[in-house]
Amino acid sequence: MTMGSAASKSARKLAKTVSPGWAGARTSNPAEHAPSPRPVMPLASETKTEAIMKDGSDTLLANLQKLGQVRVDHNMRTIKPAADQAQHIHESRLLSEDQARSSRQPHNRLVAASLTELLEERKYAPTLKALEELPKKYAIDSDKVERLARYVNSPSVHPDSVKRWVSEDGAEQTTMLASWVNPKAQGA
Repeated sequence: MTMGSAASKSARKLAKTVSPGWAGARTSNPAEHAPSPRPVMPLASETKTEAIMKDGSDTLLANLQKLGQVRVDHNMRTIKPAADQAQHIHESRLLSEDQARSSRQPHNRLVAASLTELLEERKYAPTLKALEELPKKYAIDSDKVERLARYVNSPSVHPDSVKRWVSEDGAEQTTMLASWVNPKAQGA
């Protein structure tokens, strides 16, 4: 016999077997349990039927109507939108830049460094007259300086509180207490 003869070809054919009776027993035959045909609905109508109204209803709107109106707590603070705050910041910066370019110092406006200088000079003013002249030097009202000085001051260190030591790693450490210093001329 030669290779490729009929005997070897017959071995390659699949056996035709009948499927056992239990095969597919777990699943039902789709043809047996086919749903009954639905009545054909028209695609359009000249009148609004209940089916058309149901199809066209807005379920989101219906759910919102179930929730009812929003209850607003009028005791809450008004919250400005971020756009308003950004606009205010932008306008403030433009005004500040215009004032910085100006050769004339604006009245009742100081940059932080000038405010620190004013408060420092105020603490060490030698006389009451010098203390009263200080606001004029910085183009600020004296009542504004007094009101501000109740709550703000330049940093001062209490001289008896300074402590220095060398830590275990060899670094020098220093601690001190800040103190509030009132103008010397004010107390005189």
